Amino acid sequence: MIRLATFAICVWIVIGDISEGSSNFLTGANDIIAVVDEDGDIKASPFNVQFGKKDIWLPRSGHVVSLEVNEKDVPVGMVLDNEGQAYFPTLKSDGSSNRQYRFWSALLGMGNPSPKHRTNSATSSQLSRFGLQMGPNPILYRVTTSSGSIVTTSAVIHLMNNTAKLVVSDIDGTVTRSNIRGMILPALGLSDWKHNGVVELYRKIANQGYQIVYLTNRAIGQSDMTREYIYSLAETPYEMPRGPVLLQVESLLGAFQTEVIKGQPEVNKIAALSRVKGLFPENPFFSGFGNKAWDILAYKALNIDPDMIFSVGEDSILISEGTRIFTNYTDLMERVSIMYPLLNL
Repeated sequence: MIRLATFAICVWIVIGDISEGSSNFLTGANDIIAVVDEDGDIKASPFNVQFGKKDIWLPRSGHVVSLEVNEKDVPVGMVLDNEGQAYFPTLKSDGSSNRQYRFWSALLGMGNPSPKHRTNSATSSQLSRFGLQMGPNPILYRVTTSSGSIVTTSAVIHLMNNTAKLVVSDIDGTVTRSNIRGMILPALGLSDWKHNGVVELYRKIANQGYQIVYLTNRAIGQSDMTREYIYSLAETPYEMPRGPVLLQVESLLGAFQTEVIKGQPEVNKIAALSRVKGLFPENPFFSGFGNKAWDILAYKALNIDPDMIFSVGEDSILISEGTRIFTNYTDLMERVSIMYPLLNL
């Protein structure tokens, strides 16, 4: 009964998206990859965060977003636009925001600044105020609405050296055994629809010093559900390694159309990975796992060695894009120290 009710809610959300033309019903946020160089300067991937109509029914433009990193308030703020997307105002040089919410301006669509006065990228100066530590840093986004209610969503800032090596993995059809069922079944509580051996392999790759990055065309409003699903996976005694989870910044329905119906998610994936690549002095991408031709296309566009790009079948058989040799998780686990040489951390 509970699973049926959950499924009904999912259907209701999609129908709501269709009927109202909403692209932002749900609330969620992407994780962030932050990279520190030898001089201590930090650069980061975009702060993609969305407050949906489900949580803020008032016009959202102008609401101030407070940030908390590692359970401490930081003197950097963001602001919501008409679509509930958060941005850093670029007019104030100190990176803070003392804007006040104005209902009628928001309602009439007059609250958004021009594109040149807003960005979702934090400056190095702003990032220096976050008190970041190497590894994962929890970030909390908090909005106090004009009605007095408090709405929050969270993500993780992963701070790493600029010499880090990344292994990219798709989720649906790669960690899970099917694109569609992989998106739907976890919502019904059926969280073990995964490839046997994927947890142990990814854990052993991470133990060699590589950072796993989870890239998906699920909508950003599914961020909490997706992180919970990924980190719930285990194969005794192994647990899924923690890593940045990057989702698509559009609606649940739009993400489904992009991934399953249109079949053109490589554009979004290439764009997201290119932003990450630009944070490093050299190409950080070492290997990639995917289950569709567009995954492979995205990885090749980022100049990942074709021998280290693996296409995953629903039967858990893997094919190297470069060698065209068939393999499986057990074989890769046995050769992980050769294929993924230990990094000096």
